[in-house]
Amino acid sequence: MKKTLILITLACSFSVSVFAVGLDTLKVSLPSLNWALQLHLPGYKLESMDLNDKIEGRYITAFNDSLDMDVTINMENNHKKLNNAKEIRDSNWAKLKRLFKERKVILLDSTRYESKNCAFSDFYVLSIGDHVVKQRNIIAYILSNNVCVTIQLVKSNYSDADTEALNSVFGSVKIIAPYTHVSLEQFIDGSVYFSKKNYRLAARILQKALDLYDTDRILNDEQLHELISDLGLAYGLSGQTDKAIAILNQGIEFDRFFPLFYYNLAGVYAHADNLTETIYYLFQAFQYKKNMPQGSEFPNPKKDELFQKYWKNEKFREAVRNMSRSS
Repeated sequence: MKKTLILITLACSFSVSVFAVGLDTLKVSLPSLNWALQLHLPGYKLESMDLNDKIEGRYITAFNDSLDMDVTINMENNHKKLNNAKEIRDSNWAKLKRLFKERKVILLDSTRYESKNCAFSDFYVLSIGDHVVKQRNIIAYILSNNVCVTIQLVKSNYSDADTEALNSVFGSVKIIAPYTHVSLEQFIDGSVYFSKKNYRLAARILQKALDLYDTDRILNDEQLHELISDLGLAYGLSGQTDKAIAILNQGIEFDRFFPLFYYNLAGVYAHADNLTETIYYLFQAFQYKKNMPQGSEFPNPKKDELFQKYWKNEKFREAVRNMSRSS
């Protein structure tokens, strides 16, 4: 039965992909890393896989119903520039104490210690407000190659018989290096950053996906079309106009009948304040609008933020009206 959780340390706003063989073996990495964190979580079901929309960071939660146990994993760049795992733990423990006070948490016991390159917080929660939970919480902190990793286990209705289940998770943790990403992995991550409008980070990750595709050929045609069109627009919207134009023109060479290559190129030129090229490539996009992927609608430039600056420009409005009539 699900219960009230503390799940403190990782309260970030996130959303994404993790690659695993079931959850028996879970490997967690970030787009720029050449290593991965590995855990064995047999019997756990994935509840969420999220990305931090501001920096490279991943947040995962899983639950084992038979054990009534949660695990959360957070991996993100060391943007606070902390020096070691102990500093990460102590920083989070300060936040925890404030959270305990706000939520009227009653602790029966707590301890903090270090082992090898890890720092730990271990505490027993009797109740949260009016709810008796009897939770044992163990949080492990790791700093590796300037990346902060946090692993938290929460066991409700804890008894000494649960110690082995807790230890088995932490005992399975190891760093896999080298770790090689695949194009699909980077494509999914880059697409999330693109949807979150972090265009500079999206462009960097989507470019990695395109580079990897040259060797692994994992992406299908629909994914490849989306990758190229989003990468070009991500470059354009992050101010890298020349790269945007080059990528989208490569897309047109690859498939000159795909409308979004032209449409996004029009968006890039709009962002660069070039109305003539904007109208020209929008016209090309309208010519091929029937080739949109199945289940997708051709965008309406009159309602698209890409062209917001031209919504009141009569030349643009008239051009779009003529395109709409003739297509």
